[in-house]
Amino acid sequence: MASILSGSFHHVRNCHMSCINIRLLRFSSGKYILDQCNTRSLTTRAQLTREGPQNGTPESIKLHIGKAEVVKPHIEPIQCYPALPNEEKLEAKMNRPATILVFDLETTGANSPGERIIEFAARNLMGGRNSTFQTLINPEIKIKNSYIHGITNSMVDRPRVPRIEDVIPLVMEWVRIQQEPGKPVVWLAHNGKTFDFHFFLREMSHCGYDIPDDWRFFDTLPLAKRLVDPTGKLKGRSIKELCKHFNIIVNEPAHRAMADVNMLSLIYQRLTISQEFTSLNLIEESLMASDIKWKPRSER
Repeated sequence: MASILSGSFHHVRNCHMSCINIRLLRFSSGKYILDQCNTRSLTTRAQLTREGPQNGTPESIKLHIGKAEVVKPHIEPIQCYPALPNEEKLEAKMNRPATILVFDLETTGANSPGERIIEFAARNLMGGRNSTFQTLINPEIKIKNSYIHGITNSMVDRPRVPRIEDVIPLVMEWVRIQQEPGKPVVWLAHNGKTFDFHFFLREMSHCGYDIPDDWRFFDTLPLAKRLVDPTGKLKGRSIKELCKHFNIIVNEPAHRAMADVNMLSLIYQRLTISQEFTSLNLIEESLMASDIKWKPRSER
């Protein structure tokens, strides 16, 4: 998947799409189930256009592929604690203290300055159109751990798969579209403090971007470690184990960025409700970029 969304970029140069993934969330017999279906692969030049009111907030972003047209679907919001009745949700949306973005990375190896990002995915918990971002990335080095995520060099080592230098500007623009005016952005990742945050900040710096002052980072792993398990069946705090604990059934491949983002979004919802963890608690416990001791990029 190398589908890139952006509100103001009208052209993405030589955009490559290895497949288009459609994921559906349904509730059945007391369980949350994530399903996936894939359309046929294609390679083409793409064009992005924005539709909707001219007030800076697009209703939809369309990716034109020849005569075909792919419209990013409306994504339902993930309602975290406090759980509110329907008539109060609109007011809560207007008064939310931050934009919460769940994200995940796949990489060429363990957390090392010589390794690179090969897949990036993110999701705005408030949902709506254009609320997800997903792309493969050409790392320009050998992938050593394909056995974990299934991403091989043959999938990314193509001229039309974007490099990190192409992707970071689009991530920045996507965040600009998602962010509520005057409110901070909080990036959520599982085990992010020792892995995802380091890679993200390292590549931001490599591409010449300063971290915005209103960005915060929150690792969901410590929150999961507070979880009380009276049954004693919870063996760990990995995404896989937490899905079992919260009865979330996943019909998506493990260790792919968007699959992990979708799972973590539901896990975070359950964690906030079980621990009465509010958005204000999230902001209070989140990290500044300066709190994360990452190392600059290096060659292998």
